[in-house]
Amino acid sequence: MNESRDKHRLILIGQRIRSVRERHGLSQDYIAEACDVTKGNLSMIENGQKDFYFTTFLEIAKGIGVDPKILLDY
Repeated sequence: MNESRDKHRLILIGQRIRSVRERHGLSQDYIAEACDVTKGNLSMIENGQKDFYFTTFLEIAKGIGVDPKILLDY
């Protein structure tokens, strides 16, 4: 496992999640509630500070209303 590479990917994915969420005019509060995650955890995901389950990733995409592939296009 390459921790540096993995951390970099988490940062990129988090930035993409934030960017798409903001483009859709959605708050962290809204997504957190829709995805059953805390606002704090969502913030940490968007800042690349927290690893997360793939199922959480899918729920975030669903909460934003986009295909998960969109969030991987960083």
